Amino acid sequence: MKELFVNKIEIIETMPCLADPEKIRFIAQIEKDVSEVFPYLNTILKGAIYNHNARTLTLKKEGRLITLHPDRIAAGKVIDEKDAWQIIDWLKECMNDCYEKRDSLTPNTERREKLTALDIFKLLPGTNCRRCGELTCLAFAVHLSGEEVSIMKCAELFSAKYSEKRTELLHVLKASGYDVPSVFV
Repeated sequence: MKELFVNKIEIIETMPCLADPEKIRFIAQIEKDVSEVFPYLNTILKGAIYNHNARTLTLKKEGRLITLHPDRIAAGKVIDEKDAWQIIDWLKECMNDCYEKRDSLTPNTERREKLTALDIFKLLPGTNCRRCGELTCLAFAVHLSGEEVSIMKCAELFSAKYSEKRTELLHVLKASGYDVPSVFV
């Protein structure tokens, strides 16, 4: 049987979620320093935000915000303790898989910044047409920055009139690790 990089992660604290009182947040202790695998996780996890100097990796998974520190995990917007354990099991599997495949992966130590809603808003048409289902382009930008909607919902952006803004926004989104339809890549 092969030796695993991470065997044990234990939840050490659960609290009410600050962002959603119907959910929880948790802190879990990892048995050892796992920061050496962060550049590999940064390579394979879409949308991860890696901070090499702070030795953290932050990601969103199904609406949950998860931050990996060298020897602990902090997560919010977690449904319940069962959900917390599923997140831990998934992270443990990702870390072990990355560690096992590290010789065939190219570590990525670049810090991918999360785009702000204002970064995105500046590149949207600004027509407030509501075709995306939001009242304003700024509201759409907020949801897009949180990766809650697809850029494809902005029909105006895909008209010929906004081709330059579209090209720039798609480039910025892709460079920041956002999901961009492959037809535009």
